[in-house]
Amino acid sequence: NKIRHLRQFLRGWVKNQNGIYKVEKERLKQIINEHDVKAESTLLNMSERNIKNEAEKNYKPL
Repeated sequence: NKIRHLRQFLRGWVKNQNGIYKVEKERLKQIINEHDVKAESTLLNMSERNIKNEAEKNYKPL
């Protein structure tokens, strides 16, 4: 019984972690895309470039 309960708990935990992973990945992708679109029409200032670079750096390991 203990193994069964542990297995159920771990399944729920993994589903939660996958959900968090997908949400974070989408958020980073959205930031990158927004800054790419803006960069096509105007120059990005230093803070915008830093935000985009940080999002790209964090997106790659995911």
